Amino acid sequence: MRGAMRNAPWLLVPAGLAWGWFALNHQGSGHALAAPLGEPLIGWVCIASGLAIWRFRPQNRCWWLVTAAGFAWYAVLLNSAGNGSLGLVAFALVGWYNGLLVWALLAYPTGRIATRGERIVLVLILGVVVARTTARALLYVPADLTGCGCVTNRLIPAVTDDRWWQGTEAAFRIVYPALVVPAVTGVALRWRRASRPVRRMLQPALVAGTVMAVSAILGSVAGLNTGPTLIPTYALTDWATAAVAVTLAVGFSRLRQTRASVVDLVSELGDDAPPGRLADALRRALEDPNLTLLPWSAERGGYVADDGTPVGPQALDQRTVTRIERRGEPIALLVHDAALLEDPGLVRGVMAAVRLSVDNDRLQAAMEAQVAEVAASRARIVVAGDAERRRIERNLHDGAQQRLVTIALSLKLAEAQMDGTDPATRAALQRAVDELGVAINELRDLARGIHPPLLTESGIAAAVEALTDRFPVPTTLTVDLEREPSPLVSATLYFAIAEALTNVAKHAHAEHVHVRLRADAHEARATVEDDGIGGADASGGTGLRGLADRAAAGGGSMSVSPGPAGGTTIEVRMPCA
Repeated sequence: MRGAMRNAPWLLVPAGLAWGWFALNHQGSGHALAAPLGEPLIGWVCIASGLAIWRFRPQNRCWWLVTAAGFAWYAVLLNSAGNGSLGLVAFALVGWYNGLLVWALLAYPTGRIATRGERIVLVLILGVVVARTTARALLYVPADLTGCGCVTNRLIPAVTDDRWWQGTEAAFRIVYPALVVPAVTGVALRWRRASRPVRRMLQPALVAGTVMAVSAILGSVAGLNTGPTLIPTYALTDWATAAVAVTLAVGFSRLRQTRASVVDLVSELGDDAPPGRLADALRRALEDPNLTLLPWSAERGGYVADDGTPVGPQALDQRTVTRIERRGEPIALLVHDAALLEDPGLVRGVMAAVRLSVDNDRLQAAMEAQVAEVAASRARIVVAGDAERRRIERNLHDGAQQRLVTIALSLKLAEAQMDGTDPATRAALQRAVDELGVAINELRDLARGIHPPLLTESGIAAAVEALTDRFPVPTTLTVDLEREPSPLVSATLYFAIAEALTNVAKHAHAEHVHVRLRADAHEARATVEDDGIGGADASGGTGLRGLADRAAAGGGSMSVSPGPAGGTTIEVRMPCA
């Protein structure tokens, strides 16, 4: 039902065509234009312009004012003696299209009369039109219009003196243009005092008003005179009516384009629209170079500029300010030209765009904060894990390893004191000492694998050098350190190299390995290249996957790729800043 009501104005299209065709076939012999379809076409142009305005701004009353002016136009054609009572009504209503168009002109672009002075002028103009309609219905004498083919007055004339009739018509031709001129002058003054965006918005009204004022003056002059120039003069004034309607429709079309630019603005902003970029886009869309967007800062408890400085009320004096809120919570202040208030729909569109952008910005900030918190927590986990590795390594070194060494020394001492003892017993003691030596070495390797003490004591270069020295495959080490990386980065790079070398030993069947270690003020990088069979996959085993997770936890990355001469290249990059 609601959709049917929204589309109901389309019914005015066939109604306007039928009404114009009817008027064309019943027109009088007055001042018709040379072209037989001329005068009906003017009405159709007005109706089409009104429907165009409806398509652009369905809630704006200007569309039905212009459309009604188009229907009222056909009274010019129907004031014929052959139309009986219909001709009488049409004759009385001639000129109403002018009053409706003046109303639409003064209501442009909001649909409301903006000032008290314009409301007074409109009331006076409509009053003059009503007075003329009443006079035509009750005072005119048909004999005074000999040759026009006008309908006979079927009402009982209030007077029969033709001076009343002639005086009323003459007064209308003088008073009507005298009122139209100040109305148009008011529009011109508004345009002159306005800034650039307001002028662009009011320019169609200024053009339409100028055409209307000139038409009113020409019509007045033509009505007060007779002669062969009447028909071309009336032709000009008649087509001026169509020009006014078309100009207003063009004006609403331009307003729609401005709204479309706001829609484009939303698309342009995308997912990343900081206040500075949003304000720039609004300036372009609204053609307001002085527009300013002041976002709300919950931390400061007020509105702030782009650089974060608070903005006090004194900075907003002499400016038009629109407060943008969501559910009563402040979002931003829009400081703009007063022209924006001339189009409430555009204001709502801009506010929606700002809300959308600010909401996206807040969601993105919240998401980035969560991602940062997750990254920080992962880094804390890695740091805590490394600290726990060092603690376990120290405990093994200072605890179990030292006890085993002490036991081994005790057994050696006991063996030395057992002169003449059974050889089998001495052999058993020697085996125990040897097994303890193996256990101590394994425990030392285990502790070194958990966290190499050399990494903490001497740095990553020494730790990696010791690692490559023990590696069974021939290995070349290249070290280029401009600065010592942080403990977190050093541990990550060390274990990356250790894991890569372990993979080489297990799977690569390589004959040579090249390890490169570099670090500068911005980035640390470890690269392990082998000449083996290749085929390593970062997702294929827990070792490389864990290494990638550890690198990501520190803000870095790991890559696995084929080597330049075959084999595999594993590279880990970590930020140092």
